[in-house]
Order: sequence, then structure tokens, then C-alpha cells
Amino acid sequence: MSIATLIQKFSALEKVPVDVNDVIAELRTRGIVDEVYFFEPELNSYRLKGQLVHYEKWDYPASENGPIVRCADIYYARDLPRDWQRLVSCKEVLHILDPSGCLARTEDEVKTLFEKISLPPDMQDPLNDGGAVNSDRVALFQAVAILFPYTVRNLLMPHFPGTFTVQDIARMVDLPPRFVSFVMSSSWEVMHRILSED
Repeated sequence: MSIATLIQKFSALEKVPVDVNDVIAELRTRGIVDEVYFFEPELNSYRLKGQLVHYEKWDYPASENGPIVRCADIYYARDLPRDWQRLVSCKEVLHILDPSGCLARTEDEVKTLFEKISLPPDMQDPLNDGGAVNSDRVALFQAVAILFPYTVRNLLMPHFPGTFTVQDIARMVDLPPRFVSFVMSSSWEVMHRILSED
């Protein structure tokens, strides 16, 4: 399953807020992951808002020849507001679908990822930053596309601005206002098309 396919599926929803557990359920249904656990550690949320650790658990059930259980541990900073926790959690869940070339596997690769994702836009270098860094940057917008279905956006557009403000819509979809503002702009139409293309 591709993230674009997932975005297409969730784009048709008319009910918000979208539950991150529904995204996980879709991955389970398609046999991509078996178990997902969430943790709220103390993190420096300015530098790192969340992290995914996935692994294969071999000792379940207690038989040597038992099935492999694919697990993912999702970490998000405890001090983030709920709307950011949802966005970061969904973003990290989407990393389960990353191709192997976009994974940070060693301690050095993880350090490099942390250093590069915290750079301001004028210091970013997408051509040389590597797959893991670029995947992390794009995943934020992919998560927004899932948590703010395109159908809901289209239903709200005739009433925005006017009946609904960015803050009103942010409360409806339970996402940070700055991302809601972007979704309600004309730029999102192009971005969403790109994100949802297979």
C-alpha cells in the first residue's frame, strides 16, 4: 500500500476529526503492521516532536516457529498540544510505509536526521539531505492530507472565510491552525494532487 492510496481513501471522508486509530486499522487490514504502541516521553519538542521505531517481534506467541508480529512504537512529545500530538502521531504512523531507502537505521543516521530536520528552510538542501530527511518533511503534509479529508475541505470552502474562520476549522479537524490555513488556500489543491498521485 502506498501513502498516496491511503490519502485517496481518507480524502472521501466527510466526518471529522479523523481518528489516527482509523489509519492504523487500515494498515492492519492490509497486513502492513500488527501492533502499534504510543508513548509520551519528555522530548525537546522544539527539536523533535515525534519518532517511529519499528521492529519485528519474534517471541510472540511463545513458539519458535510462531508468526512474526510486526510492531511499531510511536513516540510523541508529551508537552505538545493535542492537535500537534494527533498530527505527529499520524505522521509517524505513515513512516511505517516508508521504503527502506528512507529509513534511518544506525545511530549516526538518526543523529543526522535530527540535525537536518530541525534546520530552517533556507538551510535545507533536498537534493543532498537524503531519503530519510526528505521523507520526514513530506510526511507532515501527507498526515495533514489524511487528517483533513479533501471532501471536508470542499464542503467548507463556500463558507470560508465568513461563516468559519481558520480557528473554527482547526477545532473541527483538531489540527494546528497553520496547517488548516494552508489546506484552505488555493496552494493546497496542487499539493493534495501531488500527494495523492500513485
